[in-house]
Amino acid sequence: MPIQDRTPLKFGVLLYPDDGLLDLPRQFRWLEDLGFDQVLVPDHSSDLRDRSRPWFDGWSVLPLGAAATERIRIGTLVSNPILRPAATLARQALTVDHLSGGRLDLGIGAGLFDWDHHAVGEQPWSPKERAGRFADYVAILDGILRGDGEPFTHDGDWLQARDVATVPGSVQRPRPTLMTGGQSPTVLRVSAERADVWNTIGPIVDDPVEILEVTARQNAKLDELCRAAGRDPLSLRRSFTPFGPYDIWTGGATLEQVVEQFGAIGMTEFVFDLPPKERRSEFEHLATEVIPALRGSVPAKTAS
Repeated sequence: MPIQDRTPLKFGVLLYPDDGLLDLPRQFRWLEDLGFDQVLVPDHSSDLRDRSRPWFDGWSVLPLGAAATERIRIGTLVSNPILRPAATLARQALTVDHLSGGRLDLGIGAGLFDWDHHAVGEQPWSPKERAGRFADYVAILDGILRGDGEPFTHDGDWLQARDVATVPGSVQRPRPTLMTGGQSPTVLRVSAERADVWNTIGPIVDDPVEILEVTARQNAKLDELCRAAGRDPLSLRRSFTPFGPYDIWTGGATLEQVVEQFGAIGMTEFVFDLPPKERRSEFEHLATEVIPALRGSVPAKTAS
């Protein structure tokens, strides 16, 4: 890929709505003061790290973040279609978009964990059903959020919506930032057709070389799919969440290594967990020293 001008890097933090609920507004402000671009929350029926731990609702937490901050973008990584009908999520997204003055990043996933299905009294979806639902779900969200006053109807193979009200319109135009998360062929296709940002953790394997190579192939596939959908591949931003051997707190990789390796294949946005409290001084050093040195350090790439 030929080098263009430098692409600004963006850095976000995944903030868990756990037992520190009343401290979350302070944490949102703290992360904004440290200079991060995003604070994102997960969306599950219980804590995906340890389901016996205290857990609160991510979408209920986002208005706290909106009220506590002025600049930083807030959102989900990722919203859960198992728990939230598409029209309900669209209304929640519009609400937070207005409360935040247009700072919402709406992440959407395909719905994966069996225990989220069981929590709402459903059997887990098959891969085929999950893929079909995801395509319809994103189409409904996209349509409602772009509606701007016109009733929206969608008649999909798996999901339908009829005459959904689309007032008020969103603060962001044409709608809040839409970020899709996942790696399946359907997620990649829908990302190319509708999303502003694609996020991945890479394949869940222990081999860092495989994670990098698979992500590079998926990025190249996204370029092809964007062209097939009639859009510039560079208009779809690419986001990476370090996981497994690339986790900067438990996997042995440094943020500098992650940015260098994944920036070289086209990733320009990076979202990672807060570390344990005993490592917060390292985290603040990362925010105030390492990240400022990294910003703008990765050349932009033309699509392959």
